[in-house]
Amino acid sequence: MKETISMIETIDEIATYGAKKGVFHLNTGNFKLNGSKIFLNGEINKEVINFGSCSYLGLEFDNRLKQAAKDAIDCYGTQFSCSRTYISAKYYKELEALLSRIFEAHAVVTPTTTLGHIGAIPLFVGSNDAVILDHQVHHSVQTAVNLIKSKGIHTELVRHNRMDLLEERIKLLRQTYKKVWYMADGIYSMFGDATPVEKIYELLEKYPEFHFYVDDAHGMSSFGKNGRGYVLGKKAIHERMIVATSFAKAFATGGGALIFPNEEMARRFRTCGGPMIFSGPMQPSQLGAAIACAKIHLSEEINLFQEQLHASIKHANSLIKKYELPLISESDSPVFFIGVSLPKIGYKMISRMINDGFFLNLGIFSAVPMKNTGVRFTITRNQSFKEIERMIQALSKNLKEVLIEEDFTIEQIYKAFKMNPAKVEKPAELAPAEITETNFEVIHCKSIAQVDKQLWDQLLGQRGSYNWEGMKFLEKSFTANEKEEDNWNFDYIIIKDALQNPVLATFLTTSMWKDDMLAPESISSQIELKRKAGDPYYLVSKVLTTGSTVTGGNHLYLDRSSALWRDALDILLKKITALQEEYHTSSTMLRDLPQGDEDVDGFMMENGYFKINMPKNHTVEISKWGNRAEFMSTLSKRMQKHIRQDVLHHEDKFELSICKNPTPEETQHLYQLYMNVKNKSLELNTFTLPYNMFENMVQNQNWEILTLTLKPEFDSRSERKPIAAMFSFLTEKVYNYMMVGIEYTFQEEYKPYRQAMFQALMRAKELDKELVHLGYSASFEKRKVGATLIESVGYMQAKDNYSLEVIESMSAMQMQEINR
Repeated sequence: MKETISMIETIDEIATYGAKKGVFHLNTGNFKLNGSKIFLNGEINKEVINFGSCSYLGLEFDNRLKQAAKDAIDCYGTQFSCSRTYISAKYYKELEALLSRIFEAHAVVTPTTTLGHIGAIPLFVGSNDAVILDHQVHHSVQTAVNLIKSKGIHTELVRHNRMDLLEERIKLLRQTYKKVWYMADGIYSMFGDATPVEKIYELLEKYPEFHFYVDDAHGMSSFGKNGRGYVLGKKAIHERMIVATSFAKAFATGGGALIFPNEEMARRFRTCGGPMIFSGPMQPSQLGAAIACAKIHLSEEINLFQEQLHASIKHANSLIKKYELPLISESDSPVFFIGVSLPKIGYKMISRMINDGFFLNLGIFSAVPMKNTGVRFTITRNQSFKEIERMIQALSKNLKEVLIEEDFTIEQIYKAFKMNPAKVEKPAELAPAEITETNFEVIHCKSIAQVDKQLWDQLLGQRGSYNWEGMKFLEKSFTANEKEEDNWNFDYIIIKDALQNPVLATFLTTSMWKDDMLAPESISSQIELKRKAGDPYYLVSKVLTTGSTVTGGNHLYLDRSSALWRDALDILLKKITALQEEYHTSSTMLRDLPQGDEDVDGFMMENGYFKINMPKNHTVEISKWGNRAEFMSTLSKRMQKHIRQDVLHHEDKFELSICKNPTPEETQHLYQLYMNVKNKSLELNTFTLPYNMFENMVQNQNWEILTLTLKPEFDSRSERKPIAAMFSFLTEKVYNYMMVGIEYTFQEEYKPYRQAMFQALMRAKELDKELVHLGYSASFEKRKVGATLIESVGYMQAKDNYSLEVIESMSAMQMQEINR
């Protein structure tokens, strides 16, 4: 079974690391809140000005809301615990009537916005509908969509706010589906940019199948007539539209509402929306405060509050321009996102800002792509102009200092966000960082011929098939071929400290990868049909990786005993960034590193890489036994039974040979055996290896090819040929069992696949090797010969780095449509 990206593990790691850095999971102190200041408890123990609140109008401190909440508690107690299917507290009817006036549409109150999505989306999206998600739509919408996706409803993503791509998808999907739903946010919670309302309404008028579902939580109260939000503040609700909103932001009470264009939809949601039936209601204090807040929205006072907020927003925008901060999306939204690119810069920025007396948010994966980390802050009516100015001054000062510390530039930030930089001020008054690349000797070669053979083999020679001779073989096999996927770029990097001690060494290849290489076989089989139908490079990307698609094991030598390992790794990542630009690759991967190294995990996360689980590798330590009997004793009784029945029982029916100097016809047959195995499984869906590689292999003394041929009495064919071939690369201590070829006609009767692995182990022992690498995939078979599973991780970075949870929920085909 293929490994997949572990969303929960990744989020847990990032959150835990952020908590250790004093950025996440903070707590306020035990004192009364009033205005812009909060007190942070714990190790921080400091009063700060709060620039992390989404209560944009500051109504949480309005005495009318507080008194209404108290009155409701006096009347109903702290809760009214009953499903609305049976009975609703009296406040609901009044609140929904007020909200319907605010929105000039039909409102239904929900306990939370998330529960509103969970109730509405499965109810109104039919089995013959399609759903298109903006790839930055809020997580709560994605959660609700996953409920219907499990029922087979077509779901896909479209690039953020790309109305041209959206229209293309509408044109295509309307031919197959009854309705095409586009789901988006009104104001996006991270970057603060807005959905293009005018263009969406044009599409609604143009395509009768098109429907719009929008979460306008961050637009509520701050925008529009009577605070009806960003979207409905620009246009009246459309007949094919549903609006979700939140009372937990500027409305300042908790809860939410769904807004419908007609009473029938509202009635149906009220009676059939899942959480409306089975979940608890909003509680009396929230309902009382919400009624008071709704009355303010229906008064002229809301206009004053909005004007005050937008004056502060305008002030913040002017200061950001003055200090030339990399604002990712300029708008009239109260949400601001200052890009910093790398997580490690973000962590430092938040810590520094807290030290300076300002609380801001870190925008990091999975809310944003790893290399789109930033400092997120919000503007509210509670903050004074002076407080805003002091905060932005501190932000500017700290960013300049941290960029120098990390040897990073404003230009690199803009590049990470695919933006054109504004005028850049280069701060020269601060001292440079102490550790720079000049403290190291960095060797970067494009061919193994330029690398010292003894040094390379000392560092990486016993890890797999990539000693100096192995790399020479790979270079010869993957250059000057006809097909693009059979031509690789090679880069070798060795980093030594000032005393000439190697701290880091690796090799990287740049080649074409199938995007579904690690995807479930069910997805790969669908994609392969399209490739065979005439588009061989469908869902194919150029990838820069440590190692290659034919080598296994840890390809990175890193001297963890050196105090400079982090600095060496930092140099490598900078080299990789430059290579990514040089080769125009879509993603980068450092693969097959040991699991459980928290220091490396943290370092890679700070530098914009997210961790993924790699396919399991398989090894057999043959140094632990001396003969067959001792080998059998290392196996469980069940495994011993398999060996006796499937291997030893048939062993005398085979002729085992070492293939030397084969004819072209024999080489072609060996290649066909390999192709039989390659075409049978999509567990690791890589490109087929070129025939040129096998021609080189049979002439290379470092490769050994074993063949199994049935004896004449067991093979009735007119011409006997090998029915199994084992292709292995030999180093001093390791037997690298790289690939196998099988004639499957004989598999059921004579089990040549298991026989091949067993004979490879015996041959390795005969050659006095210590270890056999059996490679990836086919774990079930390899464990039967005593293989140990080696778990490892990779660190991945993509230019278009979508939310990990979104990637998990997509098919590879949908991902490629976005990439295009």
